[in-house]
Amino acid sequence: MGAAASRHDRPPAAAAAAAAAIRASDLARASPSLVLCRGATQLFRTTPADRGWACGYRNCQMLLSSTLGAGAEVPGVADLQRVLEQAWRAGYDPEGAAQLGHRVAGTRKWIGATEVYCILAQLGASPHVVDFHRPTAADGSHPALLEWIVAYFTDAPPPPHAAAARHPLYLQHQGHSRTVVGVDLAADPAPCLLVFDPDASPRRPGPDGFPHLPEFRLRLADTRRAAQYQIVYVDPAPPPHPPPRRIASVRIP
Repeated sequence: MGAAASRHDRPPAAAAAAAAAIRASDLARASPSLVLCRGATQLFRTTPADRGWACGYRNCQMLLSSTLGAGAEVPGVADLQRVLEQAWRAGYDPEGAAQLGHRVAGTRKWIGATEVYCILAQLGASPHVVDFHRPTAADGSHPALLEWIVAYFTDAPPPPHAAAARHPLYLQHQGHSRTVVGVDLAADPAPCLLVFDPDASPRRPGPDGFPHLPEFRLRLADTRRAAQYQIVYVDPAPPPHPPPRRIASVRIP
């Protein structure tokens, strides 16, 4: 994974790190137990101008950087706002479009998992939404969420994509979203997620300006912070038909 941003709204901190590759950093060297998403994935951070409302767009950019492939230019936030409105006009998620007044361009309106689905679908990807609508442990944590994500990154995809790494995951909870870039299978006491938060400032940044491995880790106990989670994932191959206009999520459990 590289650290970059589009030329339309390139954050200064990310611009300085544009050539850095997480796979060549301590994140990749730290343990052979790490399973990471596709190497084309770029990490996007919010800027002072959009921090507090644009995390959904920044996480969407991370998914797009993987689906578009290495070297492709990732649309900026203003571009993604226009794409979302195009998706609504094409008939995607009419209920969500109505909730946001059919307009986001030039505004600071937050977007969530369903809007990210619309953007990805409009740009030719095959997105899906998975709802984890309640905790699955007595302490309020979400082991079913972690188990699903570990399986996503470790189960071999069906041919002809068996050798392909997975795209990153968009992870939404109330009021915020992040990107899951992999899993650490040897974390103690159980596997944990490797999560990048576009709003977070690294406590101990590496030479590329991005966090060291410990700051990427999200453990089972950390999932108690929210009652519900949503995931957006993208199939490795382009869809044979356009994705459904009305979003039908999978509910777990």
